[in-house]
Amino acid sequence: MISGHQVSAARLAELLAAMADQRTLVVGDVMLDEYVWGRADRVSPEAPVLVVRSERVTQVPGGAANVAQCLLALGARVGVCGVVGSDEAGHSLGRQLAEAGADPVRLVTDADRPTTIKTRVLAGTQQVVRIDRECRDALGAAPAAALLAEVEAALDGCAGLVLSDYDKGVLTPEFIAALLDLAQARGVRVAVNAKPRLAGFYQGVDLLTVNRSEAEAICGITPDSPAQAARAATWIGERLGCRHTLVTLGGDGAMLHQGGGETHLVAPWPVPVCDVAGAGDTTIAATHLALCAGAAPREAVELAMRAAAVVVRKVGVATATPAEVMALSEG
Repeated sequence: MISGHQVSAARLAELLAAMADQRTLVVGDVMLDEYVWGRADRVSPEAPVLVVRSERVTQVPGGAANVAQCLLALGARVGVCGVVGSDEAGHSLGRQLAEAGADPVRLVTDADRPTTIKTRVLAGTQQVVRIDRECRDALGAAPAAALLAEVEAALDGCAGLVLSDYDKGVLTPEFIAALLDLAQARGVRVAVNAKPRLAGFYQGVDLLTVNRSEAEAICGITPDSPAQAARAATWIGERLGCRHTLVTLGGDGAMLHQGGGETHLVAPWPVPVCDVAGAGDTTIAATHLALCAGAAPREAVELAMRAAAVVVRKVGVATATPAEVMALSEG
């Protein structure tokens, strides 16, 4: 069951080159990640909290939009469909995605909900607090119909579809069923990073990824050992009929269950961890893209572990390029 690092540098380069030819569409909860960068050298006299002197503010695509960024960084051709508010954050998000190379960018505007923004306040490299501005209500019928029409148009010519579920209301049971029907009709490979509340609706997808706590919430099995992680991945994969099920385990790597019953514990690439934000997005992006490019399942996950290792060495939500993955592997 345990798998070490078996992919050679030559095979890794071959897969990374093949991944650049893949076209995929990302649909889900797009958002804007905002960072307030500053310094803290004293405690507030008003409450026992740090006083952070803001030095700069940056904004980057987050959530499903970061999954798209991860795919773009790996060289894929990527389209994005999602919902934003009628606000400056929504305009900024669409502009940034287009500038990054996403095509098409089809963001439906819903005046009844704001663009989701996650604001992280950092003192140096240490995150002090995160503030979320969002609406988690289920998407209304009119914007859902508009979004489905955009997806149908954007899906033509795609080899893959990634459903990025952050439980913000865009992916509802009815919408998920419609998306899976579209993908099946076109023979498109579907990958999902699922949240527990809706996991049962992702029946028969090609790849389903969850983290340790999400896996426990779905199946009731605590994946705190390789044997238990294998049980959890197998339970989820068999109940949902997924071709591949991946339970990410942080510093313990990831457990892969294949539809035929085989499991692999893929070890993480050993690096010092600075920030785990975005590692899950990188994992699903790299695994999905590698599978689309013809990688064996274990190869795809091992490549994803290397890409995630690149990301966790950076501060903030980040991405990994093929050059960075190769450099890490050769270092």
